[in-house]
Amino acid sequence: MENTVFRRGIPGLIPDAWIVNPDNINDAPPVVVVHGIQRQVRAMADLLSRRAAETDRTVILPHFDTTHWPRYQRAACPNRADIALLSLMRHLTREGRVAKGRFDLSGFSGGAQFAHRFAWIYPDSVGRLSLTAPGWWTFPDAQIAWPYGIGSADAKHRLQGLWLQANLKPFLARDIDVRVGSEDTLRDPNLRKGADIDVRQGLTRVDRARNWAQAMRDAAHAINIPPHITFDTLPGCGHSFSECVVQAQLDRVFIVPAKAHSNAPKCQTSDLPHTLERSAA
Repeated sequence: MENTVFRRGIPGLIPDAWIVNPDNINDAPPVVVVHGIQRQVRAMADLLSRRAAETDRTVILPHFDTTHWPRYQRAACPNRADIALLSLMRHLTREGRVAKGRFDLSGFSGGAQFAHRFAWIYPDSVGRLSLTAPGWWTFPDAQIAWPYGIGSADAKHRLQGLWLQANLKPFLARDIDVRVGSEDTLRDPNLRKGADIDVRQGLTRVDRARNWAQAMRDAAHAINIPPHITFDTLPGCGHSFSECVVQAQLDRVFIVPAKAHSNAPKCQTSDLPHTLERSAA
């Protein structure tokens, strides 16, 4: 696609990225779309380019390569994929490619893992959040250590847990769309399994997505704020991004017109504590 360009990053610091530019340059917030562990970034860009043109949105697809960010799904991984994305966005702003401010964030599979954890850590940086078919989630449970919950693993990381718990309210102050293929029920080798996670989160990606969405609604009610969380299945789809786009129009969920959502976060947060990096390894 002629509007799709490749931007070289800095190894280990700023990821490479594919950028889908609109025909009409505008000040609409960009949409960042994060890949799954297969890292088929260019193919995802091609599948999203038509929707980007329809909505006049700039779409940015970072590539978290296996050499530098093998566990990018955790966001605050040892080489800090979260900070790498922030650096990419700062550079794109300086280059005049995107407007300064919040960006919408969408992710598929491992990309959805990254997206919801990134938004939890940096709730003031993200507008709308779209999450499709992650293998496992961070739940709003202060009794379980990050990244399964928002608690601390030990006394050394107590600040981390307090930080994540304080971010619950601003995290919920946005539209959050949760999707998963109706046929995404296989317990394949890439799905995290175990007696504890199976009991806490569910056996399949469908179960886990539904349970997480409900847990977040319950968390919103518990702190007396209205939930802005939707959940739906993608009919006839398994664990395939292309299938979800072609058969169930996932591109229309990932990329919405800039004026189609108005529940932008109003809370502000400060910088992330460095303790999160060490305990999330």
